Amino acid sequence: MHIGTETEKSLINKISEILNDYEDFEQPFENYNGDIVIRKKLIKRKTNDSSILTNIFKEMIKNDVKKNRV
Repeated sequence: MHIGTETEKSLINKISEILNDYEDFEQPFENYNGDIVIRKKLIKRKTNDSSILTNIFKEMIKNDVKKNRV
């Protein structure tokens, strides 16, 4: 993080104070262009896509095993 002047430091500190009230955002930082970036925190969610595929393959295997028993 590149912060040059006292004004920039002060601005980042004030933005940080405001963001402390909000859990959904990360701390601000200055990118190489001099823009202040505030990212939204990533919330890791379990996707159902992998569990759906898993269930499909389980059913296919179960059906194959049943066919082989008969």
